Amino acid sequence: MWRKFTYLFLALLALGLAISYANSFGIGFYFDDTYGIAVNPAIRSLRNVPSFFVDPHAIWTEPTQVDLRPVLLITYALNYAVSGLQPWSYHVLNLILHLIASLLVFIIVRDHIWWPGSERGANGAACIPAAAAALFFALAPLNSQPVNYIWARSALLCVTLYLGAFLAFLRSRWAIGSILFALALLTKAIAVTLPAMFFAYDFIYRDRTRYPTIVSYLHGWRRLALPLVLLGAIDLAYIGYRHVFLPEWTAQARQASGVTPGVWFMSQWSALLYYVRLFFWPDGLSADHDFPMTTSFFEFRAWGALVVLLAWVGLALSAIKKYPQVTFATAWFFITLAPESSFAPLAEVINDHRPYIATSLGLSVLLAWSLHNAVALMTAEKQRRFAFVAASALLCVAALPMNFYRTWQWSDSLRIWEDTTRKSPTNGRAWMNTGLAYMGRNDLVSARRYFERARDLTPDYAFVYMNLSVLEMNEGNLEKALAEAQHAVRLRPDLSLTHFYLGEALQRTKRRTEAAGAYQQALNLDPRYNAARAALARLGPADPQNDSAMMSAGIYALYTQRDPSTAIDRFRKVLELNPNHYGATFQLAMALDQAGRSGETQPLWGKVLSMAQGYNDKDTANTARARLAQSSSPRVELSEEEIMKKGLDLLYRRHDPNAAATEFRAVLQRNPDHYGATFQLAMSLDEAGKSKEARPIWEKMLKMAQLSNDRETIATTRAKLQTQRQAFTLRTSQ
Repeated sequence: MWRKFTYLFLALLALGLAISYANSFGIGFYFDDTYGIAVNPAIRSLRNVPSFFVDPHAIWTEPTQVDLRPVLLITYALNYAVSGLQPWSYHVLNLILHLIASLLVFIIVRDHIWWPGSERGANGAACIPAAAAALFFALAPLNSQPVNYIWARSALLCVTLYLGAFLAFLRSRWAIGSILFALALLTKAIAVTLPAMFFAYDFIYRDRTRYPTIVSYLHGWRRLALPLVLLGAIDLAYIGYRHVFLPEWTAQARQASGVTPGVWFMSQWSALLYYVRLFFWPDGLSADHDFPMTTSFFEFRAWGALVVLLAWVGLALSAIKKYPQVTFATAWFFITLAPESSFAPLAEVINDHRPYIATSLGLSVLLAWSLHNAVALMTAEKQRRFAFVAASALLCVAALPMNFYRTWQWSDSLRIWEDTTRKSPTNGRAWMNTGLAYMGRNDLVSARRYFERARDLTPDYAFVYMNLSVLEMNEGNLEKALAEAQHAVRLRPDLSLTHFYLGEALQRTKRRTEAAGAYQQALNLDPRYNAARAALARLGPADPQNDSAMMSAGIYALYTQRDPSTAIDRFRKVLELNPNHYGATFQLAMALDQAGRSGETQPLWGKVLSMAQGYNDKDTANTARARLAQSSSPRVELSEEEIMKKGLDLLYRRHDPNAAATEFRAVLQRNPDHYGATFQLAMSLDEAGKSKEARPIWEKMLKMAQLSNDRETIATTRAKLQTQRQAFTLRTSQ
């Protein structure tokens, strides 16, 4: 009987997945798929597989985002070898992984989780609730994103390997369990919780006759020594591996800027309950949630959520003897989510694929148990099995149209992003991506409307301005395109993409020298950026040590980026190669003047004058004479107030934040606690796109404002620290 039931379950599982995801094979590459897969050169050849284990940049085309997920990358490389950028093979593998994970849920619940233990096994009554739990997991609409969104395979693959390792350790198959655990870790770091989960299982399901108390249980530690030492050693080796190959700034790049671990922890209380809600009532599924941070314990969403969570944990612990599956499923939910939902701030408070692991042996088991007990209370004993099967089937059938509809939404970029803007109307990134979908359809009017709304919502998000620049170029507004691209560079000077798009705008406006400098800067930031290399090659020599290339980079830094410090470095390198380079001498003098270092320029202007006279260049000679006259005039020491006025003029009227920052720093050299100079320096650095430098200044400003009880400045400062996270974070699915 039970063998036939298992076959029936397998048939129903396959049928349910087929109905839910039959239309998924054409879903393209969205969002993080673009940078991790579609334009990632690392996955284009299987020869790169060894580098996946040691190169943290292989995972992403933008060098500020790094991680070590070699097993995940191997699967993408295999998909690329099979079908290139045709998405069908990627979705076939995703479905296979989801099917295997669902089967593992069935086996683990049937053989190890369900209670009473006498019903367990391939020929036991636990087959029915185990099948229900597996179907709830497989067909939950909440879990449709990991299946449909290719970059979310990290969750699918890691959880499948994690469940396999967990089952192997439960069955004392240490070798295969260790291998699967190592592979899970090399897919995604969330697998580190397996030792804790194995220990929790052993404690919850312990032999209470042999170990009636916690003390007696701890005295029997030797039987757990081998599995826990193995798991712990693998965890430690993995941590050491990451320490060796990942740069020190990895955690900072991944986390939400301006969000403390305490704020993140409080925010996760309501987030955890929201996951539960989405599992049972999936009306809010979204490709990109706009879930708010919780900044104070006294907000209801903080203490109210905490009360509910504590009550849940308390009830689960009280049921440990009678219903250990409830205690275990609760422990699974909280422990497996802990790496991402406790104290380590990430880019987004929630996303739909993060709870995939928690639903497997957590929420799915709790739903199966709740339904099983509810049926037992409401029906006669002879009818209970049939009633439970019918109720479970009803829930699964109800999930099918939702899954099909959600997959249909994912199959078109415009549908999925318009759905996201409806559900998250204040999410600027969603509005921008909807605009991109419209621009891809050549509907530039709609694209502009969405881009401008995105700019209103997220004025510090560089990608909005890059896309506006492309839009303006498509409409022939070249000067506007250039202005938008320049603003993107000011916001993210550390991002190769901003310089590339600025290079395109400069090239379209016939400013080839500056365009070459922009493309070269993009390559300096990301040597793998083939599009920038190709664009530079079309313009001329691409050798960064070539004096022409360095001149282009210097002119770009001085006049486009308004960064005289970088320009000074470039022009001096040119003069090292050719001490009599006419243009480099002139531009170095100009850069030093712009940097406020006029005392160093007199010999340079003298040299420029001599060279200009030799070339009969009257305009340059006149400029040099005027500069020499200025530098020879007696210098007047400006007061702090006068320097402040000069800095404010540079920042707000002349829009030269780098020069303004120089003035405000001069004030702070005289008076380190100058209130106005501290605030304006932070503003200048933000405007110049140097938010990392601005952050400690804003933090200092916050303390000063709190001491002065300056509520308006406190609010402004907190807002700046909060919004910095969007200025620095590409969405990296965690």
